Amino acid sequence: MSKAKTSIPAQDTFDVVIIGSGVAGALIADALRDNDVRVLLLEAGETGVDRDLLVWNWAQRTIKNFPGTPYTPSDPKKIPGPEQPADEKDRKNALNVYYDQGNHPEKYLSTYERRVGGSTWHWLGHTPRLLPNDFRLKTEYGRGVDWPIGYSDLEPWYCKAEQALGVAGDDAEWKNVHGAFRSQSFPMSKIWPSWSDLQAARKLSSVQIAGQTVAVLSTPSARNSQAYDGRPPCAGNASCVPICPIGAKYDASVHVNKALKKNAQLREKCVVTRLDVDDDNTIHLVHYKQWDGTQGTVSGRIVVLAANAIESAKLLLMSKSDRAPQGVANSSSGQVGRNLMDHLQKAVLAASIDPVFPFRGPPSTSGIETFRDGPFRDRRGAFRLSLGNDGWSRAGSPYNDVAHLVQAEGLFGKELRARLFHDVSRQVRVSCSIEVLPNPDNRVTLSDLKDASGLPRPAINFATDDYTRSAFGPALDVIAEILRALGATPTVVDRDPRHYSGAGHVMGTCRMGFDPATSVVDPDLRSHDHRNLCIVGSSPFPTCGTANPTITIAALALRAATNIVATLSQFPANASETH
Repeated sequence: MSKAKTSIPAQDTFDVVIIGSGVAGALIADALRDNDVRVLLLEAGETGVDRDLLVWNWAQRTIKNFPGTPYTPSDPKKIPGPEQPADEKDRKNALNVYYDQGNHPEKYLSTYERRVGGSTWHWLGHTPRLLPNDFRLKTEYGRGVDWPIGYSDLEPWYCKAEQALGVAGDDAEWKNVHGAFRSQSFPMSKIWPSWSDLQAARKLSSVQIAGQTVAVLSTPSARNSQAYDGRPPCAGNASCVPICPIGAKYDASVHVNKALKKNAQLREKCVVTRLDVDDDNTIHLVHYKQWDGTQGTVSGRIVVLAANAIESAKLLLMSKSDRAPQGVANSSSGQVGRNLMDHLQKAVLAASIDPVFPFRGPPSTSGIETFRDGPFRDRRGAFRLSLGNDGWSRAGSPYNDVAHLVQAEGLFGKELRARLFHDVSRQVRVSCSIEVLPNPDNRVTLSDLKDASGLPRPAINFATDDYTRSAFGPALDVIAEILRALGATPTVVDRDPRHYSGAGHVMGTCRMGFDPATSVVDPDLRSHDHRNLCIVGSSPFPTCGTANPTITIAALALRAATNIVATLSQFPANASETH
């Protein structure tokens, strides 16, 4: 059934319409404007108040370590987050739908931020690259799938991404970790290690664990160790999650603002509701609803879907029509929404014999990469270890410590200060991030519950398998050996693999690949079904490895921007104006 042609005003037609202003959308917008491409960014969230007021919001809160703490929207009923109900009576149902659609004991625990700049506002800032074997998991270990591109294909783009975000790192330490060669230096020297990192590196330098020599490496991070790109160096405020108070840590509003200065357009508070499929199977019309209920339509020669993996899948599934009965980009494979991934985390808290003085500098500045790859990956997941510099903050320290010492032990004044200093200065945290395999049953679908905009909420079905669960035991064994070498006594260790936290790394749902029967986009991130639709971000990840995904998202986005510029001429301007 063919639709009547719709006239689109000239001010609402663009060369490229980008949905989402997180790191992928922002980088692409900025790169396209360098090539004089007419760009519109559509963002469901808002710019909101200035950073200093966001910091004030955070400072007033009793609970400070929740990622969304500073980011209360100006009208929360108009733009609820993924787990927030339209009104309080729906809260339990909303949480059950988002977290536990499958009615099994596990839950998908990572959420995200709807905001100009996306979740990079509250990310930790770590930027390790994926490893060469992460791209060929099936070939090397018979698990998961292979990426349609390899580490060598993406390596030049990793370098460009590190320059764009401003990554601080140690070239000597990261020269060839697990075969991950580097063709360019980090743009700036590493973030200085914390005192506890230095002590850990010294004590572990001659220790072998599980047959491996353990090396403590400074973690690359998109955080300035010196003035860079108009932003100040890190001042060690220790509040990176949920907000850097001075902007030393990168967030994607940096490249949104760069693009705007080059005359890109941004429309915020615009929730995209549908993509239309044309007679020739291209997509030009993008429908959205503003927070005040006003509806709009824009048109682009190319459309770039740059939302997070959950929202991208949700939009594609919502865009059902006669031409796309299973939703956009989903005609042959039914893969949209499938293979949702995250990194699953456990943290072990311990008390050291000697003071290590946490809470000075970022929450983590070093890690252990030793166990991210090896022959074991044919039977269990890999893991990466982070050395915490934030004490027991995840358990509410130091606020809970003060309450306990006052209420349970009756301490006050000098005795309270001395005891608090003694206890808190010895707090240690070591955490693990576990690899998750793609599983088609781990998926995003549409629920019957509506948000405040009248759109379906995402329904999440998620469960771990033996490959992932069996990695927790070895990871906790290694952590126990590390703590023993550091002279630290752990608190109670929960070894139940069903108990974990999410890393906030929402990946999968629109897999890249060569075969339309098993993937959603091709190696250039173009939809198999719609040649002018690009899907970027972390949703095209075929597998997740153990690296924080942001620098890979950025590298893929810059690579995709070059392909968009090269193919734009294939879609004439008049094709995007009337349909």
